Formats: sequence, C-alpha cells, structure tokens
Amino acid sequence: MTVRTVLGDVEEIGVTYAHEHFFMTGDWPVRNEPDYRLDSLDAAVAEVTAAQRLGLSAVVEMTPLGFGRSPSLMKALAERTGLHVIAVTGFHKSTYYSDAHWLRRYSPDEIAELLVAEIELGMDEYGLVGPLVRRSPARAGGIKIATSYHAFGRGVERLIGAVAAAALRTGVPVVTHCDKGTMGHELLDALSSDGVEADRVVLGHIDHNPDAGYLASLAERGAYLAFDRPGRIKYGPDSEIVALVAELAGRGLGHRLLFGMDLARRSYWPGLGGGPGLTYLLERFVPRLEAEGLGEAAKAALIANPRAAFALRPER
Repeated sequence: MTVRTVLGDVEEIGVTYAHEHFFMTGDWPVRNEPDYRLDSLDAAVAEVTAAQRLGLSAVVEMTPLGFGRSPSLMKALAERTGLHVIAVTGFHKSTYYSDAHWLRRYSPDEIAELLVAEIELGMDEYGLVGPLVRRSPARAGGIKIATSYHAFGRGVERLIGAVAAAALRTGVPVVTHCDKGTMGHELLDALSSDGVEADRVVLGHIDHNPDAGYLASLAERGAYLAFDRPGRIKYGPDSEIVALVAELAGRGLGHRLLFGMDLARRSYWPGLGGGPGLTYLLERFVPRLEAEGLGEAAKAALIANPRAAFALRPER
C-alpha cells in the first residue's frame, strides 16, 4: 500500500496526525479573522520539530480549496523537516463559498475532473480560484467534503457525486468535516450510493458528538473516526475522549480510530503565543490512554489505522 504525500508516494508514514492545518494564507471566505491566518513556515517548522522529537512522522493537512491552501509551503515544510505531509483537495462547508463560485455552476463531471487533476497532476497554487492554474508538483492525497450542522448544506449532495467520482478514479480516501459530529450516517449513505464504501471515508470532528453508541454504529459500517478534539478543552474535557476510546476499543472497533488536533488557529500554537500545541497529543493525551490500559488502541490509531485509511486504492 502506498500513501500520496506532497513529496511523492511512500509506503510507510509512521505516527500520523489525521487532521491538521499548517497554512491558510488567504482570507477565509466568511471568517476574515487574523487568528485564522497561518502563513509562517518558520512557525510551522518549530511546531513540527517539537512534535517530531516525540515521534510524529506524518500529518494530514486538511486545508481545502478556497482557504489559502499553499502547496509550496507544504512542500517546503516537508523538505525542511522530513515530515510526510498528506494534502487534500475538495471543499469546506457550502456556506463559505459565494453564489458566484464556480462550484455553483460547473457540472459534477467538470468538478470531478478538476479534483482528479489536483491528485494526479498537482495542486493549483491559487486554489483553483482562476482563471490561471499554476500547477505545483505536490499532489493531493485525499478529497475533502463538508456538511453543516444536521444538514448537508446547499449544493453539497451534488458535490458528493463529484467527490465520489474523483475518489474512485484516483484511489484516494474521502475525508470529511462533520459539523458538531453530525451527518455521519447521511454522508456514508450518500457516498455509498455513488460507489464509495465506508472504509474509504474518514469522518472528521466526529468526537464533537461524544455518543459511544452513535460512533460505534459508524465504525461498524467500516468508516474511520477521526478524533481531533484532544487538548481543546473548550469543546469538552479529554476524559470524554478517553472514555470513547475505551468503549470503542472494548467493542473491538479500535482499528477504526484516528487521532489529530485540528490546530487551525494561531492561538493554538505555542510559537505564536498560544496552546496546546502540536506536542500535546503525544506528550499528554497518549500517555493518559496508556495509563488507562489503552496503549495498543493508541498505537493503532496513530500508525496502522492511518496507513490503511490513507492508502491509495485505485478503481479496478
């Protein structure tokens, strides 16, 4: 199995964070707030190298089209640190894109072609805002799709068809934003109807809905559950996530877990005056799991599971 990184396809990725953000260099479509501007390569290198001393080897950089995604900075980060960076193409919530955006006008087939090119040829340095394309040698290794709170959002069901077609052609997984942990089953149903099986889907932010029964029902379908809330206590204590890991591992579903931190704000980075920082997961959260007898589940969530979840599986 191989995983597509910005420096090329690799067979082993090691300890992997499944949901991070290092570079959002332009204005967010709606939230034009300085705290969301991540544009410092040096700051990213400092965050990464601190976590690498604890064992970090790879990250999934989840910044989609339209959010100042920077293939050149991701590539530079990988070259300076040796970090495996898995980038994504695709979209955030539909409310973040204006009525004039091309995703409102292009057909699903046309959108699928744009996504396939980002995966097979290289990502556009301009994020496909047009009219010119500056093709980077760095290729995407996943396709993002996002839903709203308890709803798909305007036009998302149409986008899902394009995302599914591109994922099937290229073999990359579909990675999702599940707002407040909702719409998990609805996303799996919609993707399945277009041919994408649940074991090719990573459900992001799903631990924002800390209902063990609900999460188990998603994992039992084969989906990967990305727990990206540890350390961000304002959304709930780590004890909730520890309890979820224990419950799911106890049900034999530990092979469906992934971990990340989703540090998408300057105020989350120690080098920029905030916290908890990229080291928190390995320095604080994983030892807590180990103390609860969940060391094997933690190891799987960081190494074996992401390697399987992000492996290329082209359509046969």
